[in-house]
Amino acid sequence: MSTIGVIAAVLATLGIILYAVLAATWRVIHDDGRLRLAEMLRRQGAAPELTLNVGGYQTAIAVRRCMLCARKSECDQWLPSGAQRGMEAFCPNADFVARMSDPLRA
Repeated sequence: MSTIGVIAAVLATLGIILYAVLAATWRVIHDDGRLRLAEMLRRQGAAPELTLNVGGYQTAIAVRRCMLCARKSECDQWLPSGAQRGMEAFCPNADFVARMSDPLRA
């Protein structure tokens, strides 16, 4: 009986991993190719061309988060608004953008 439980747990874990991979692949395939992170940085007063070139590991993580983000539609609604605040509610990179746009926090 315990063998069946172990097999069921392994299959459930593999199912979760497969779902996560397929969901991420779906988002990348159906993306328009824009890196919204650059637009977010620009909106907050940071120079994306400098930040994205010198940010190192933290920038790599932020770019990956942006590329795989499930909330791009909210981002696409917020960016044209001209607002400076409010992205914190949906953007997984809000802290990174705040750090990069404030030289004292970077």
